[in-house]
Amino acid sequence: MKKKIILGLSIFALMFFFGGVYVITTMEKTIYELHNIAALRHVVSLRKDLLISIEENQNMLEGARDGAGVGIPDNKGIIEAIKTCLTCHHPPPTKQTINNLRNRIETYHELTHETLTAPVAAVSERHAEAALRMGDDLINKVKDLIIISSSNLDKKEKEILRGIAHRKNILFLLVTIGPFFAVGFAFILIQSLTRPVNGLLDATRRLKAGDLAYRIRGLHGEFGEVADSFNEMAASLKKQMQEMQRTEQLRVSGEMAAGIAHEIRNPLAGMKVSIEVLLTELNLEERDRIVLSKIIGQIRQIELLMKNLLNFARPVAAQPATVNVNKILERTIYFIEKHPSFSSRDARKRIVRELDDHLPDILADPQQLQQVFLNLFLNAADAIPEEGEITVMTCHDKTESTIAVELHDTGKGIPPELTEKIFQPFFTTKGKGTGLGLAVSKRVVEEHGGTITASNSASGGAVFRIILPVKMAETVRMGEKGSVAT
Repeated sequence: MKKKIILGLSIFALMFFFGGVYVITTMEKTIYELHNIAALRHVVSLRKDLLISIEENQNMLEGARDGAGVGIPDNKGIIEAIKTCLTCHHPPPTKQTINNLRNRIETYHELTHETLTAPVAAVSERHAEAALRMGDDLINKVKDLIIISSSNLDKKEKEILRGIAHRKNILFLLVTIGPFFAVGFAFILIQSLTRPVNGLLDATRRLKAGDLAYRIRGLHGEFGEVADSFNEMAASLKKQMQEMQRTEQLRVSGEMAAGIAHEIRNPLAGMKVSIEVLLTELNLEERDRIVLSKIIGQIRQIELLMKNLLNFARPVAAQPATVNVNKILERTIYFIEKHPSFSSRDARKRIVRELDDHLPDILADPQQLQQVFLNLFLNAADAIPEEGEITVMTCHDKTESTIAVELHDTGKGIPPELTEKIFQPFFTTKGKGTGLGLAVSKRVVEEHGGTITASNSASGGAVFRIILPVKMAETVRMGEKGSVAT
């Protein structure tokens, strides 16, 4: 856009500059040519005055020859006329002719002066006749010169007038057509600026109307950058709308599932109790007892699924308290080590502790944090195929005022394409998984003001890292001191 504006202004400036230069040059040339015409006319007039002066001189010579006293003529006019009209710039042949004419006129002047200044009795007939013949010859030559000068003047005048008329026509065209050309060029320039703007406005209207698939094409320069940003924004909005729709669908599905789970839980509990009573009171064969035991196990699996679903759809309000994360981890490890993955005879899995003894207390719900750690330990145990270890680490970052909890396992790790999906609800790679454990854990951690991330370690296996703030516990202590003081 800047280049177009600068180019347009430059073209307008050049148009006015060259137009002004042409007008000034034309005016100067026209004035110069008119001055030449005036000078040529003046030369013709002077030559006519020379002719008249020579003719008057001839009349005086005739009177002197006839014996009449005519006096002494004033030949200053002839001399001045010779100096003025015969000293113009001419081509070399013409200049030679004029110089010869000048010499003859000077000779004629001397001859006539001698003839007219001598006493009447002393005037020689031969001198008078010679002067008259020379005067007649000069008259003819001057007349020829006047005719040639007049002819040249007419040609020069016509040529100059044609040039002036031509330049006048050009100036007329510049004055009449120039503004239209300037307006047309300005219109094209404005169109080149307004067309992209109109395209952007139309795109925003379509985006406002809900057409998130519309994209702007064919723009370049600054407008192209704006169009690219608009296209990126439209694509981002479309993606966010799809995510919002999915979130809304999940919310509605969660509410429906929570309602259904709540209605199913009581009948299942009754079924489980009834089967347990049958197992204790009836004298059943071992095969039937095994079947009923499996039914009770499946019912407990369903109850666990419904419990996770209810926790995700209708989370229980947190009951924060000042807790030490190391103690919660120790309690969680105590329970997890009773799990068959660690307590059975064939178990070859172990937990390695690398806990920071100087870990500060934080404000959190201990039950919810224990549930988060329990989910992570169980996932890590499932990720280890036969034997391996789970390393749990804690540390305190005084600069950021946070504590970090990391769980490393020696399993196969997380496929890179699944790293962003494992925290999504109902996403699981396990055959019997519900896909809600990590989703619930992520929500609990975020409700405590922290973050949870998953990645792969360089040595292999998955790494789950939880960051929790410490400032919340410090704020509570300050509040408790203030309440005690009051």
